[in-house]
Amino acid sequence: MNTKTLLALAVLSLATLPQSPLRAGPDHGPRPLGEYAPLPATCIVIYDRAIGEYRVHNMEQCRERLSPCSTFKIPNALIGLETGMVSGPGDTRKWDGTKRSREVLNQDHDLASAIRHSVVWYFQGLARDIGPERMQAALDAWDYGNRDISGGQDRFWLSSSLQISALEQLEFMDKLDREALPASASNQAEVKRMMRQDENLPKGFMGELYGKTGSCISESGTPPHGWFAGFLHRGSKRYVCAVDGKGDGQWGWEARKIIVNILHDLH
Repeated sequence: MNTKTLLALAVLSLATLPQSPLRAGPDHGPRPLGEYAPLPATCIVIYDRAIGEYRVHNMEQCRERLSPCSTFKIPNALIGLETGMVSGPGDTRKWDGTKRSREVLNQDHDLASAIRHSVVWYFQGLARDIGPERMQAALDAWDYGNRDISGGQDRFWLSSSLQISALEQLEFMDKLDREALPASASNQAEVKRMMRQDENLPKGFMGELYGKTGSCISESGTPPHGWFAGFLHRGSKRYVCAVDGKGDGQWGWEARKIIVNILHDLH
């Protein structure tokens, strides 16, 4: 068995998972999780809620806090709904006319399309409208990563001060899926609907996948990294997952590809 591939049985609660040691055990997934990882610097963590079981590859990295990048659009959207700064999925913001690298960014967007197309400018404006006091209060209430928004109100989640580990991403996503965050259940359900992943799934993929990718641009001395965090509904089964990969080319869509392949094989 790959020494970085661990199976943890749920003698632990999600609340204590990031701090507590996980017990090693046999990997009885479809294949060892490490076989799905293209580079050594890849973390994979999956929680099977139905049987209370965790599967973890590369525990050291899964405990490491990284910038959440565009995965932060999920809490940002929920805080926007909670504070009334957005009214719902159709809440539209006008494009400011600044040309950006992806053509899809150069147009008006509503909340749902801004999540789907990962529109940074939309969420930067939303974060400014929310303001630092309400943003900090929400991240404190949710115990979101290191909760540090000192890096600037419209960029603290972009290779800046806010940091979160894959294990903490898993905890946040599990609570969101159960609508168990200290926030309106209806707003949590609304955000979940906007997270639905319908595209680029393999033929025969079973269940409904929800989540968000994130990619951070390299800064001096910091390798780029990519995220996928979310959950799968498959009949009565519920899988919560987080993947991060560090290194050149390890962007969010690569992390998403890893977890999609694992979940496709997992029955």
